[in-house]
Amino acid sequence: MGIGIIKDIQVEALDLPLKEPFIIATGRKDAANNVLVKIILDNGLTGFGEVAPSPYTTGDTQQTCIAVLNHIKWAVVGQDIRQWRALLTKTRKLIRANVGAHSGLEIAVLDAFTKFIGVPMHIFFGGAIKKVETDLTMSLGSPDETFAAAKKAVADGFNKIKIKVGMGVAADTERIIRVHEAAPNAMLSLDANQAFTPKDAVELARRIHAEGIELDLMEQPVRKDDFEGLKFVREHCAVPVAADESCFTADDAIRLIRMDAVDVINIKVAKCGLAAALDIAGICRAANKGLMIGCMMESKIGLAASVHLACGLGEFAHCDLDSVYLLKPFECKGGYTQEGPVFSVEGIEAGTGVAL
Repeated sequence: MGIGIIKDIQVEALDLPLKEPFIIATGRKDAANNVLVKIILDNGLTGFGEVAPSPYTTGDTQQTCIAVLNHIKWAVVGQDIRQWRALLTKTRKLIRANVGAHSGLEIAVLDAFTKFIGVPMHIFFGGAIKKVETDLTMSLGSPDETFAAAKKAVADGFNKIKIKVGMGVAADTERIIRVHEAAPNAMLSLDANQAFTPKDAVELARRIHAEGIELDLMEQPVRKDDFEGLKFVREHCAVPVAADESCFTADDAIRLIRMDAVDVINIKVAKCGLAAALDIAGICRAANKGLMIGCMMESKIGLAASVHLACGLGEFAHCDLDSVYLLKPFECKGGYTQEGPVFSVEGIEAGTGVAL
């Protein structure tokens, strides 16, 4: 039967084409050059994880993730999967700066552990709810392109739309107006990916308010290290402000909250890992700050962990788990079922349920 000892860790490239180019303020993506991580136990069970590297956001590339995870194989093989917390604490110290690589390892380890004990991952995290509803993101483009994308999103059943901004206050204002025209009943949020100065972010929010358009959230309007800028935006516009790239760790969350710089913190498993995600969620809960869950460009393999986390905690007011809608179809069983914008973990028997 096996006693839960890790027999092997396998790491390989996972290249996934996008349906169409995805453009944000920090660059353009034509494909997701991800990494597949497998944790194999002595009883034959396999835990699956995925790294979605982002050189600009996390500093990782596909090549560095593969090299780093192979580098620490010695620290993983032979360990007891039941002692997952101690194992991940050790590996985090070994590759402290490689946050993306460690995230993929964490997903695979916890998938293997929850499969080993026969518990769905969402139950392991708390089992609060069975379903979550995601938004759909509009990448940078012309007003007409953005209008058409929003129109299609509504036709596909999406009630929440996130608009990438960063093309300039005037251009972004026009694009947001066109999205509102295409989706007048949808909840709209903005994501600047650090593109604005604090004053320009406030000006954009004011122009949109003057148009009679209500915004649900403004995500990472300024540089990730400009905590004072986040605070300025929050204090000078009525739109709730979220930190994304500004928050990788529990320490970041504490600093943001002590400064009262944001209303919401965006947890991305691909950015902070599952263990830190739990810490950040607890900090936000204690401080009465809102929670958002986001993604990078994960396939179903990695995204399943975020869906299970969201369902397990049941505390995310904002859900941005739309990467699988942007990738071309990829053969992968389990993880969740989806209908339009709704993900369900109903019927998952153990782990994330992912099987390759």
